[in-house]
Amino acid sequence: MLEKMEIGEHVHEESYEIKEKIESTLCKLQELKGRVAELKQKCEELRRMESERIESTAQKMSLCDKCGHILDPDEQVVVRDSNGEERRHYHQECFQTLFK
Repeated sequence: MLEKMEIGEHVHEESYEIKEKIESTLCKLQELKGRVAELKQKCEELRRMESERIESTAQKMSLCDKCGHILDPDEQVVVRDSNGEERRHYHQECFQTLFK
């Protein structure tokens, strides 16, 4: 009879330890899920900031309407309409080739 009690107590202790391990693992899993959600949010924020940065950089840069390359402000020719609004931008060389 003593052996049955000892075995029963041992089984009970083992099941309690297993239950504690499962609860501990579930807590870690919830913590990791929280971290993943936080990282996803940070990634989305970084993507948004990068797209805004690219947009603002693209707005500052002009592209040649003939060759499509980035224009250096010192070497560009700006064509304006009769109201004075900028319509086209060219490299000096590209602009000269238009009239040859």
